[in-house]
Amino acid sequence: MPGSAYAFTLALAAALLLTPAAGRLAARIGLADGNAMAHSQHANETMTAPDHALGKVSAAAGPAGVATPNTSTPNTSAPDVSMPGALPVGVAERLGQQADLDATFAGEDGTKLRLRDLVTLPTLLVPVYFSCPNECNVLLGTLTSTLPQVGLTPGRDYQVLAVSFNDQDTPATAAKRKGDFLNAGALAAAAAGTGAFPPQAWRFLTGDETNIRRLMDSIGFGFQRQGDDFVHTVVLVALSPTGKITRYLYGIKPLPFDLAMAATEAAGGRTGLSIQRAVAMCYTYDPQGRRYVFDIMKVTGAGVLAALGLFGLFLAFGGKKRGAPPKR
Repeated sequence: MPGSAYAFTLALAAALLLTPAAGRLAARIGLADGNAMAHSQHANETMTAPDHALGKVSAAAGPAGVATPNTSTPNTSAPDVSMPGALPVGVAERLGQQADLDATFAGEDGTKLRLRDLVTLPTLLVPVYFSCPNECNVLLGTLTSTLPQVGLTPGRDYQVLAVSFNDQDTPATAAKRKGDFLNAGALAAAAAGTGAFPPQAWRFLTGDETNIRRLMDSIGFGFQRQGDDFVHTVVLVALSPTGKITRYLYGIKPLPFDLAMAATEAAGGRTGLSIQRAVAMCYTYDPQGRRYVFDIMKVTGAGVLAALGLFGLFLAFGGKKRGAPPKR
């Protein structure tokens, strides 16, 4: 059947051609070359508090403002996963499931707070650690300038919880970082003629390892300690007022529109679409390189299977149509 063979060849060629196209698409949205993976290291960082608060990065910053690991003093220690059953590094999305709101954390003043008593509004949950010199600070700095542009009323329409996954962070550390970011945000708001973000709508929380793991595992956020630093993904998680996980937002520079949509969907308990997560299926985490790499075998295999499926459909329907007796 020459026509069928020709169609199969075209389908297979199209599948193979889509492989580099998928790579280019992923690179544009910040997944290529490990941009979705933040590997923070303390080596020789000299940024001041205002620099941290404004989300600036050093000259070693990679594409899209993602700070790349400082390789001058590599950390050769093996990943430390002290809690049994910890998730691997990355995000295992749990859209529609419940975050563990029974976990307990400390507020900036040391007061013990149960998440169930905090999450009474649509909530943007930001997993970070406050001693992070790079990506976490860039993300928080971006939020400092982006949140006033969301167009919703903080404290009424939504709130933000920055939760540290480093059990060595303390309430004093959280209070200092909160002050740095809110002060920088107030200066930026004054310069722009807009209102500053209210402190009560953006909490900075710390906790012990057990409660940190409870929360992070429930939202599918996997991280690993490496010495004083962590390997982790940069992501925001939107929660409904009942703790339902409604959306994941990846990257260090979320847009005001995306934040507004995430908060609006969370208010109604509607789960959103994670486009970047779909593209991330084309990637595999390389633990030695500490980055996500494009998995050409996975994508090519999927392309071949898709081509075979199209070929099967062509045989099932095209062949029947051509073999049918002519109408008189």
